[in-house]
Amino acid sequence: MREINNDSFVFTALSDFRQIDDPKEQLTKALEYGIRIIGNVGLERDDWDVVSGPFWRFRLRAASLLEGSDNNCSFFIRRVEATEGSNIKLYYYDLKSQTDSIIEIRRRPGLVLVFRSGRHAHSRLDVHSMCSREKKLCFLSNGDRFEVD
Repeated sequence: MREINNDSFVFTALSDFRQIDDPKEQLTKALEYGIRIIGNVGLERDDWDVVSGPFWRFRLRAASLLEGSDNNCSFFIRRVEATEGSNIKLYYYDLKSQTDSIIEIRRRPGLVLVFRSGRHAHSRLDVHSMCSREKKLCFLSNGDRFEVD
């Protein structure tokens, strides 16, 4: 396992469904490759805030959208990002309005999140995120360890 100290970490969906013009194909790719939170330890309502997004369609439904599975099939996580000194930002893409909305998860010691892009074993990637006592973020991806101060 390589250990890499970075000033940022970015995990993008395995397919950039924003670039697809056909709405049916775009939805199919978003359902397949949109990032989901498949596991967490210690994630509570006080740990996250909506940074941007439409009020009625996103902000009021943010708690149900947080994990990346939207029953209305409109919002999908396309990117997870952490930069030096910042929190974890989840970028949601709205298939209907073709815009981004953002939820920010605060760093908190003991917080563990598992992100996944891809639903089938032959074409998926998992990223494990952990926050240390010193509030350093550690991401495990594809056998490598990335630390973000």
